Amino acid sequence: MQRTYQSASLRNQLLIIYGFSTAIGLQIGLFRFLFSGRPLPIVTSLIASVILGTVTLALWRWMFPRLPVRTGARRTLWEAAVALGTIGVASLMLTEAISYFIHGFSMLVPYRGEDRQVLVSAEFLRLSPFAFAALPVVPTAVMAVLGYRRYWAPMVALEDRAQELRELAATAQLDALRAQIHPHFFFNSLNSIAQLVRMDPAEAEACVERLAQIFRYLMRQADREFVPLADELEIADAYLDIQRARFGSNLVVHKDEDPLALRHPIPNLILQPLVENAVRHGISRKIGPGTVTIEASLRNGHLRLRVTDDGTGMAPDDLAGVYERGIGLRNIRDRLLRLYGPDVRPEIRSAPDTGTSVTLDLPLSTPAAPREGTGAVS
Repeated sequence: MQRTYQSASLRNQLLIIYGFSTAIGLQIGLFRFLFSGRPLPIVTSLIASVILGTVTLALWRWMFPRLPVRTGARRTLWEAAVALGTIGVASLMLTEAISYFIHGFSMLVPYRGEDRQVLVSAEFLRLSPFAFAALPVVPTAVMAVLGYRRYWAPMVALEDRAQELRELAATAQLDALRAQIHPHFFFNSLNSIAQLVRMDPAEAEACVERLAQIFRYLMRQADREFVPLADELEIADAYLDIQRARFGSNLVVHKDEDPLALRHPIPNLILQPLVENAVRHGISRKIGPGTVTIEASLRNGHLRLRVTDDGTGMAPDDLAGVYERGIGLRNIRDRLLRLYGPDVRPEIRSAPDTGTSVTLDLPLSTPAAPREGTGAVS
């Protein structure tokens, strides 16, 4: 496999170098033929171009890889200096050989003859503009086709493939993040139900049914990245029903939902972790009743979701490291980063003995694909 790849790479190098050099030599030879009227300049120009192409191949394969500087602007200067020196010496030697063996004189010996006059016919002057327009066509077309087939087209194909791989990686990471929240949610819900088994078996059984309802929903929506807000609110209600069975009157839920916002799609299972955090980290630690407020509204082309609790709140030091202490908020942050980019992230406000609010401002337009170049933060 490696040998096959190296052979194909060498073939591409040869085609590019000798194709380009031959096209350039052909163009120079045709110009010289136009002035001299003899075919010999075409032959000598083609020979010279092939030899200079071989020098270029030697530069690519043997000389450039051995330069002492590996990267940066100094590397480019080294390559330019070596190329100019090598090709310059080769061109002088080649010109001297053609002058001596074909024309019978050396370029190193000064010309001592008399002045010569060149006669240009009226017919030549009349046709020369058309000739100058036509001469570059074939060589330039050769360079265009070779350059496209051997350089540009493979480069575009590689870029397309790299984009596909980036999108696949982003989709796989989003799936992993979304799947991560399921067992976390399941464990916390079962933990709440377990506390009811001895105190109120009938209520515990009702909560198990609600949990089963939630997981049937999760299985139905497993392949969907976005769902209507109304569906997410239904899941949040089911979770709060389980928690109300545990906390009783100590858990109060308020809702402020714009009916127009309910049909807009949001990332699957993005709201429930916020509600769960409000109960677990806010209300459950508070002595006495606590309130969880869920707000949904449309503002300036965004869907604003806000979950607020009046629980124990967090000190500034705790708030600074909130993403490192739990799965829910970190998962939400990472998913939003992958879906919308760095401009969309949770806004968290908290104060000790006051409570916590988390706000999400989601664009109303659903992203067509995961954002490029926005890796999830761990």
